[in-house]
Amino acid sequence: MKAKINIDTLSAINKFVNICSTLKCPVHLTDGSQYTVSAKSLLGAIATTDWSEVYVVCEQDIRSHIEEF
Repeated sequence: MKAKINIDTLSAINKFVNICSTLKCPVHLTDGSQYTVSAKSLLGAIATTDWSEVYVVCEQDIRSHIEEF
């Protein structure tokens, strides 16, 4: 699954990373073309604040876990 998300504040980033860290599957954040980081990494998620668009990518459907973003 791939979904566009909005994590533009530090509190949203922290909450998002905490949720992703509880999932057993790999979860990644991507700008859709060039960059990809682990969604379970606080430092990686903070780096996405410079991206114009942020997408979450996962082999499983995790929409119910991240629907608020």
